Amino acid sequence: MFFFRKFKKCLDNISFILDKGSTLGIVGESGSGKTLTGLSILGLLDKSVFEITQGSIIYDGINILDLSEDEIQKIRTKSISIVFQEPMLSLNPVQKISTQLSEVIKLHIDDNPLSQNSIAQDILVKTGLDNTQKILDSYPHMLSGGQRQRIMIAIALVCNPDILIADEPTTALDVTLQLQILELLNGIKQEKNMSMVLISHDLDLIKNYADKVIILKNGMILEEGLTSKVFSQPINSYTKDLIASSPQKLVSENCESSRLLNIESVSCKFPLNNAFFSKNRKYFTALENVSLYINSGETIGLVGESGSGKTTLGLSIMQLLNYSGSIYLDNLELSSLPSKQLRESRCDYQIVFQDPYSSLSPRMTIFEILSEGIISFNSNISKRELLRICSDLIKEVGLERSMLYRYPHQFSGGQRQRIAIARALSMKPKLIIFDEPTSALDVIVQKNILKLIVDLQKKHSLSYCFISHDLKVISSISHRIYVIKDSKIIESNISDELISNPKDDYTKELIQSSSVRIVPQKTEKFELLLVLINWFRSAHFFFNASSKISNPTDGDFH
Repeated sequence: MFFFRKFKKCLDNISFILDKGSTLGIVGESGSGKTLTGLSILGLLDKSVFEITQGSIIYDGINILDLSEDEIQKIRTKSISIVFQEPMLSLNPVQKISTQLSEVIKLHIDDNPLSQNSIAQDILVKTGLDNTQKILDSYPHMLSGGQRQRIMIAIALVCNPDILIADEPTTALDVTLQLQILELLNGIKQEKNMSMVLISHDLDLIKNYADKVIILKNGMILEEGLTSKVFSQPINSYTKDLIASSPQKLVSENCESSRLLNIESVSCKFPLNNAFFSKNRKYFTALENVSLYINSGETIGLVGESGSGKTTLGLSIMQLLNYSGSIYLDNLELSSLPSKQLRESRCDYQIVFQDPYSSLSPRMTIFEILSEGIISFNSNISKRELLRICSDLIKEVGLERSMLYRYPHQFSGGQRQRIAIARALSMKPKLIIFDEPTSALDVIVQKNILKLIVDLQKKHSLSYCFISHDLKVISSISHRIYVIKDSKIIESNISDELISNPKDDYTKELIQSSSVRIVPQKTEKFELLLVLINWFRSAHFFFNASSKISNPTDGDFH
């Protein structure tokens, strides 16, 4: 057996200057090198995987690349901090928040436990959290997404660093929470005259909050300059493509057609305690008297902040939750169907989840994943016919037949989402529920996925329930929009009419939050020069005669 060491350039001649008190935006599609740049500054790259050939990172006159691990440790959090994209992957699930905050405080500020608690509460208050002692006594899973992200910010800011690196800090948050988190970061930055590196694939976010911006692709800077100038007068063709990738109207007004799905007064409750007697139980109302309909060939958008009940409604339609009320599909009341008939009806409605990596079995090839549903409803199908169907499915979502025998981890995020769509199509459904299918994708991949979804709808006369907190995405793909808040539908209308003329104050707030504008302030020079040149990634590969490595289609960098 032979081991091959293959090098791939990840960052190539990355150079920029960060001014004191300013915000530098780093934009690019998935795999462009955005996160690698941020991790490089803090020396967080795995040295067994990444190899530096030349370059320097100068902070306060010191080349960070020349420092030992102990010396870099003194800089991390105290002078340069980072807020990661996913708090649940960064916070220790078995430690209380107090313990995780105290670790940083003890290392850099004060080793007195009483002082640590006081400092921890103070920083939580500054990040906009109430009932601080309760939060300190909580574990990460006991907090909401917005609270966890604020905890990450608190840990990053407790030592009053000179520089904050924010790596996709709002990706999984709804528009209201996004605005709160970004305003929080911006306010603290101005108060402390702190510099910030804002990494994101969200162009509107960068445009609204960054003073300067650099555009990355395949580890190289394609364009840089003042944010206003780059966005108003882009020079590079790739930058132009990025800007043009912002969601645009993809559907026309839907003609009146037959009713496919009808939801009448659906409510869903979850028990809050484990009381033995049901009369003593307390319940959380996730849905309350929700009614809506979907016509054949129509897309309805379901929008609202986190916890409003969007996903609960989707799972109720899929008959994966217990609910009261009625859900009719083609005039059949689903909850009243016998188990055998209900199982047979599942061909007619499918779901595509937010995270395809979690919903695709890591131990199954793509062929096995696509075949699973087909075989369960047609056990006598021949292997030849099965291969033909799976080949047609993978081709229909823009992937190659040769990819059928790979595993999910061998694909980019956009490719995995295409596979999830293909799996849904394998059942030849009438209705597909999309639950935040583009929230973690960069703008170019997002645009491609949305176009694919619309094209498939036209081709197969599909109906969609599209769930998202992104109003731009919702308005681009939906014929009608339902706004849900606190488990209730508070407003609905034709897509264009709702966006241009909202009635409810909450709807107005959502629309305003998605289009906020902040004017960058002038800043003075700060002695920080970042120069990253010719980083190489090393990996071990095992090859056989039949294996092929094809280029990803959705822009991820492998």
